[in-house]
Amino acid sequence: MLILRQSTILDIIPLSPRYISSHELMVKLNQFGFDISTRMLQRDLQSLYEQGCFGLEKDTRSKPYGWSINAQWRGGNTKVMSTEVAEHYLLLEQLLPQSVPSDVKRSVLTKAEQALKRFNGHVPDWLATLPKPSLKVNIDTQLVAQIEHVIKHKRAVSAELYRVLYDEAHWLKFAELSFYNIVEQGGVLMAQFMVGSLHDKCYQMPVYRIRNVHILQKTRREPSTEQLKSLRSAINKGMSQEAIELIVKVPRHSAVNQGFIELGELTDKQQIDDKNVLLTYQTIDAEQLTDELFKCAHWLEVIKPEKLRQRITTKLKAAATIYK
Repeated sequence: MLILRQSTILDIIPLSPRYISSHELMVKLNQFGFDISTRMLQRDLQSLYEQGCFGLEKDTRSKPYGWSINAQWRGGNTKVMSTEVAEHYLLLEQLLPQSVPSDVKRSVLTKAEQALKRFNGHVPDWLATLPKPSLKVNIDTQLVAQIEHVIKHKRAVSAELYRVLYDEAHWLKFAELSFYNIVEQGGVLMAQFMVGSLHDKCYQMPVYRIRNVHILQKTRREPSTEQLKSLRSAINKGMSQEAIELIVKVPRHSAVNQGFIELGELTDKQQIDDKNVLLTYQTIDAEQLTDELFKCAHWLEVIKPEKLRQRITTKLKAAATIYK
């Protein structure tokens, strides 16, 4: 919202010698749907002014200050974009993170298209040589660091684990967990641990299904030979499950797109129209995943992989046959 708000502010401010006061500017912003305080607007204006790359000028001869855009900044015509402004928009397009709201992204992309026309379709050399941002998986690095810390120092923790019980997903609080290792399996980061102080079985779970880790003033449990064997069995069982790239089409306002339902490690998000987005995950092809996708099948569409899509289709046909 900050990018969109400040972009709107710059669009409203007139070219000099005309000017606008902060009060008049706030009235116009309210008409555009921005409900902000006077102090917030003042901070925005001062920030844009101090950056010195938007042609913003402040008339301090009287209060309230008058704000304007240098007439030379846009070549005396608001429809003409200067070379410097065009470079800024092209750079902003390259640095724009996937997580920004779609309306902000559309606004920036529109400006970037105008900027590209300013250079006759050729990106400036210094922009073309910038390294492309690498793919970043949606992993909580602080959480990973916590788990690595407790493994190293042999400390027990409390945490919440994402579990499905009776076809419903819940974050369940566990009073004591003992983490032993973190491994990468098919591109998914997995944590290995034991539960409580008495339970013998060892488990393996994707890190993205763990949250709210708190280190306890207690030494973790040390596994026996049999328990280590159980852990190896759990790992081997987990390795037999195939790691897949899952692509789903969901409504913009769905619980999946808002992050309330997690299907794996989110690696990409693409706006495909005003109502829908494509989400890409790295995840494990397990029965639990199939069941979770089937529950959402009346509004979620599996695009890839095809075999998982067919599995959901088969379930839907069977359900339709029962409810004829």
